[in-house]
This record gives sequence, structure tokens and C-alpha cells, in this order.
Amino acid sequence: MPGRSRARFRFRRKVFHMCPISLVRRWRVPVILLASILTLAACGGGGGETGSAGDGAAAAGAGEVIIEGFNFVPETIEVPTGTAVTWTNKDTAAHTVVDEGLFESEELDQGETFSFTFDTPGEYSYICGIHPYMTATVTVT
Repeated sequence: MPGRSRARFRFRRKVFHMCPISLVRRWRVPVILLASILTLAACGGGGGETGSAGDGAAAAGAGEVIIEGFNFVPETIEVPTGTAVTWTNKDTAAHTVVDEGLFESEELDQGETFSFTFDTPGEYSYICGIHPYMTATVTVT
């Protein structure tokens, strides 16, 4: 009998080494490495003019600012006097557009817009009142 129980123990030990936990431990580093490479490839991880800020700036026309990724895109915009600038929130979070003393939007939910017409030349800095680290500038010429 001692030999039989020893055989069972060895069999169980071999089965233990083939359990899913052991396989996860063995493949953890290669899987993480592959996931990282795929993520960088999907983001365009190289240099050049790729990335969300460049894409948003290209999508925004004259007098248009997109709110996405907790950023105003473009961060700086130049418009002629009398131009209406329109902000469009593409984030899932609510945002506001605030230049103290000049304009303040209501909370903008995803897909909502706010417009303001700049009649006086100058440089106007504005923020998101909910997320004050979000800053940008409108230059009116």
C-alpha cells in the first residue's frame, strides 16, 4: 500500500503542475509584454504628428474647440474679431467653459455645445470650472 499512495501523490503532483494557476504564472510576463506592444501599436506609439491632440486639432475648424480627454483641443486658437467660438464636449464627464468676468457656460454634458462671440481683440485665457487644471487660450486679432 505505501507504494500505491506514493504513486497517487506523484500523479497528483504532476496534475498540480499543469493546473491553470501554474499556466498563468508561466505565461504572465509574455502576455503582459504582448499586451503592451499591441497597446502602443494601437496608439501610434511612435513619433510624428500622431496622437489625440493632433487629431482633435485637425477635426476642429476655425472657431471650434473640442473638449476631450480632459483637454481643450486645440489648447490655443486664433480667430478674427467678431468670430463665434464654439466648444463641443466629447468627454463622458461634464465640463464648463469659464473666463471670469467675460463668459461662463452651463455644465456641458457629452455632445452639448457652448458658443461665445469675441468682439474685442486680445488674448483670453479660460478654464473648465469643474476641472480648473484644464486651461486654454483664445487669441482674437
